[in-house]
Amino acid sequence: MGGSDKGLVPFQSQPMVAFAVELVRPFVDKVVISCNRHLPDYAVLADQVVEDLLEGFQGPLAGILAGLRVCRSDQVLVLPCDTPLLEPLLIERLLGAASHAPHSITVLSEGDKLHPLHAVIPRLLADDLERWLEGGQRAVQRWMRTHPMQLVDISDLSEQLCNLNTFQELQSLEALKSDS
Repeated sequence: MGGSDKGLVPFQSQPMVAFAVELVRPFVDKVVISCNRHLPDYAVLADQVVEDLLEGFQGPLAGILAGLRVCRSDQVLVLPCDTPLLEPLLIERLLGAASHAPHSITVLSEGDKLHPLHAVIPRLLADDLERWLEGGQRAVQRWMRTHPMQLVDISDLSEQLCNLNTFQELQSLEALKSDS
């Protein structure tokens, strides 16, 4: 999005990240947002804001690690800031599946297509994730596949996973939502 901080880009008159925060509040004890800039803007939306623990841009796994380090629950719900159409049923399915396999990484999927940033990750994997990153690895799915993992097929809800990566995608979705 042209260097804009995607979570703060407005969608339907709110920062995109606000949709994820509002969605998860009923399901979690604490909302933590991982970000590396504009911390005060994110802080008004979350219970806590964290920055990457490692130097340089390490990608989404570094943000996940920062969240795992400050959370006290055994499992941590991870969501990206750029899927504002998520609804409670999707979160209920993800958390329900995770509760039956608390030591596995639980990931949303559409058949074989993983959505690895829509996941529940056991906090006990934090040390392993840190070693992975310190070893120069960045691939989210590759790291996840080194651990027990279960997939939650949400093919019937796939329209909720509309991922907004460009201003054009954002404008198209806003136009579609205003027509409905």
